[in-house]
Amino acid sequence: MDFFDKSKGIVCFIRHGQTDWNLQAKMQGREEVPLNETGIAQARECALAFKDALDKAGITWTKIISSPLSRAADTAKIIKDAVGCEYFGIDERIIERDFGEMSGLVYEEYSRATFNNVPEIKTVETIESLMERLNAFIADNVEMGERVLIVTHGAVTRIFARESEKSDKIPPDFEHAIGNCHCVLYTYDKEKTVLQAYNVSPWDLAGLAKENE
Repeated sequence: MDFFDKSKGIVCFIRHGQTDWNLQAKMQGREEVPLNETGIAQARECALAFKDALDKAGITWTKIISSPLSRAADTAKIIKDAVGCEYFGIDERIIERDFGEMSGLVYEEYSRATFNNVPEIKTVETIESLMERLNAFIADNVEMGERVLIVTHGAVTRIFARESEKSDKIPPDFEHAIGNCHCVLYTYDKEKTVLQAYNVSPWDLAGLAKENE
């Protein structure tokens, strides 16, 4: 069964489960903030959904690779067995964006207009730096015909989607918010990643695959 295009690589970003900082609407960069009880439950539900996608649509994954931060790594470990692949890795290049002095602030304490571009705050990682490390990671880890699951973070996921080429399935004004344990799917042809689906519940993966038969 075809899931998008088997002649290309398939990349699936998944955001980690909920933490207390998510619940409190705090900027969460590279601090070690663990999953809370809801986040653990979300990761377990996500694992069931990936198993459902495997059973219903034959969606397998070649690799599962996580950010080193525990909220992502613990999410990945919970879903690892359900995705049906043997390779599990940790890679520093898919760590969350470094928010520097903005970390720990609640959202009302800074302007949303500067969220993705804050040159006046020198301690925040630039978009260029973030994209460079993500593109290098994908080039090193995705081969044609592979399906790679990347367990990472909200800002990483949003910014990479915003900066990537988009298929005609993605409206120009698509919503950038990404739910905990939700997916973002791309095709990859060794030259570029193309956004195919954004903020997808893992429970919808089987249906998404059937739409692309």
